[in-house]
Amino acid sequence: MSTFSGYDSEAVGFESIESKKKPETTCGTQTNYTNSGVGCQTNSTTDIGCTASSKDFDRKSTHTTPPGLNEFLRKVVPGMMEQLDQKDLEYRYNSSDSEEEDVLNAKLFQELKVQDGIGSGDHQSSVLGVTWSSAGNSLAVSIGQLQHDTWCQNSGLIKVYTLKRSGGDKFAHSLDITEKNCVTVLKYHPSVAALLAYGTTSGEVVLCNLMNGNLEEGTQLTSPCDCHNSRRVSALQWADAPLANRYLIMQIHNNGKRRGAADQVLTSSGSDGSINVWQVNSNLKVFESIVKYQINSTRKTTPDITCFDYIKSYPLRSSNDRLPDDIFVVGSKCGRLYLCKISSESSDPVYEVLDGHRTCVLDVAFSMQKCNIFVSVSMDSEVRVHDVLQSGPIRVMFLDHPVSCLTWLPTMPCVVMGLTQEDLIKLYNVSSGKEVPVEGFSGNVCVTSVSVSHVGSCRIAAGDAEGRLRIWEVPTRRIKMTADDLDF
Repeated sequence: MSTFSGYDSEAVGFESIESKKKPETTCGTQTNYTNSGVGCQTNSTTDIGCTASSKDFDRKSTHTTPPGLNEFLRKVVPGMMEQLDQKDLEYRYNSSDSEEEDVLNAKLFQELKVQDGIGSGDHQSSVLGVTWSSAGNSLAVSIGQLQHDTWCQNSGLIKVYTLKRSGGDKFAHSLDITEKNCVTVLKYHPSVAALLAYGTTSGEVVLCNLMNGNLEEGTQLTSPCDCHNSRRVSALQWADAPLANRYLIMQIHNNGKRRGAADQVLTSSGSDGSINVWQVNSNLKVFESIVKYQINSTRKTTPDITCFDYIKSYPLRSSNDRLPDDIFVVGSKCGRLYLCKISSESSDPVYEVLDGHRTCVLDVAFSMQKCNIFVSVSMDSEVRVHDVLQSGPIRVMFLDHPVSCLTWLPTMPCVVMGLTQEDLIKLYNVSSGKEVPVEGFSGNVCVTSVSVSHVGSCRIAAGDAEGRLRIWEVPTRRIKMTADDLDF
């Protein structure tokens, strides 16, 4: 810390940076204050100079020192200098150039035992799927068997939890939905909070309207029989407004039927290699097929579909940045990735087969910031970042822990990974390929499903193989991002 000295020091000069130079003039002063013990001396080449002391100082001069100033400075300056030095240390260690990243802390908001004693031992039921409502105040959880040796002979169960203000802002069980087979996947509508769709191991797709918070008679619609050849429904996706409008226009051209104001579009995939696009309306009891695709059927190698996702549309982007909004990608059990285009003329929408994984593709998901980017993850813990304009991946990450599921954070280029051991969840920056350090996700069970809600604070819900559901709050606003991260 700098201090005042009672000794004179040598003169210190600085060169002027002013563009217009002035004639050099120098001056020197020497002033001694006997009451403060502080002095300074400046020597110059001119003959101008003065020497003065506090006793001889003319009090009528315009440079009179205010009474009490020296005493005030002696009290204040040491504290100011100490604070400045402390701030200097803080900036030195908290500099943005530091290689160390701030570690985020995930707060466990709530833990729910959703299994309720169903099954035991090798037949213990697990969480098969988790989904948030669009308002972020409701969670639907599917409970069933992870593995089936032959046909599913177990009953399925969906539990709905609702946020109760009167119960301390915690989620409480509000509804049960039973099925004759396990419910493999379920999805809330992204904007209509009351619509919940789910698929079963027997190939059925069911639509529920939970408008009044319960399941009344006539509020369930079931897809036509054998829509996926009675094979397992592997994935569901609700269409956003632009995509739904495209499919509904296709339905009008094909069948000449007028669309309803509450019509929605739901897409389902099955392990038989088929993808069905449905026009649904819970109010008018409409559940009709718009188009059915048989993936890669022209090459006579129909895959076992495990996942799919549509490209995100951005109507407000400039024409230079706009990409076709009719693309979707399909992942398969054999590891291949199929790029497809929406079409009403061909049953096989595949236009390119990408360099895929060596093992089963667990999940694929398009970015919400960069519409042409999507991420795929396989059973051997390989994560690939793809661009729909390139045949090969733009980044490959090999993780050192087994992965079970994946989802994007809505507001940044980071993905949430569900793990099968050690830490339950990890966050990765897709642009840099580095892990985002987050504490609080520790555990030793297998995460089977993960879902993110970003209504208000960011909440991550994860179900595991032991029938438990955990909900964390993560301060994602503290994750540091650069311009390159947002434009990779």
